Amino acid sequence: MPIPNKKVAAPKSAKIRIYEALRDWIIDGTLKPGEKILDSEISNYFSVSRTPVREAMQLLADQKLIEIFPGRESRISEIGIVNVRQIYEMLADLHSLALKFAFPKITEETITRLKELNKKCADALSRGDHTDSRKYDDAFHDVIIQLADNDFLTDFTRTLQCHVARTENLYYDKLADKKDSIDEHQRIIEALEHKDLPAARQSMHDNWIHTVDLLEN
Repeated sequence: MPIPNKKVAAPKSAKIRIYEALRDWIIDGTLKPGEKILDSEISNYFSVSRTPVREAMQLLADQKLIEIFPGRESRISEIGIVNVRQIYEMLADLHSLALKFAFPKITEETITRLKELNKKCADALSRGDHTDSRKYDDAFHDVIIQLADNDFLTDFTRTLQCHVARTENLYYDKLADKKDSIDEHQRIIEALEHKDLPAARQSMHDNWIHTVDLLEN
């Protein structure tokens, strides 16, 4: 039989839909640290059995976003359950490594895209739109992650960035000086334009460490 060239994305399973919804609610603060979470309420909300709910919750527990106490209760993890500085340091190393993997594939179009995203991030910060600034900041780094094209690296960074996003959403008032990130992005871009991989990797690393320094201060 003739098969269409265009692939149709498979529908998401109930487990993945619930996992993604709960993950986003934890990240944006809808579900707060320490809050009790009931699989019965979630199954009713999504009109599914408890099985996919428990499977989704186990995925979140594996990522340290919720704590499951068998036979007792489940709660949203406190921010302190993971070492925030260690997460940023791991992400600094992973994104620096991603830049190394992506470097041979970086083109003029890539650099133009990075410049566009950095400008959008700067514009969002100037008008006080922290939601958009974080969106464009994430997109800036995602350009490199996608070019690196390494499934393990992608999975590791996404898991860690869930904790970063959650932390920054809860404490964004301490990150008002994120404008420095625009300059750091610019240094990454300039190093790439000069084909200076060591300088680009150092600037990428500094970009992540600067944010956790702000949090700690």
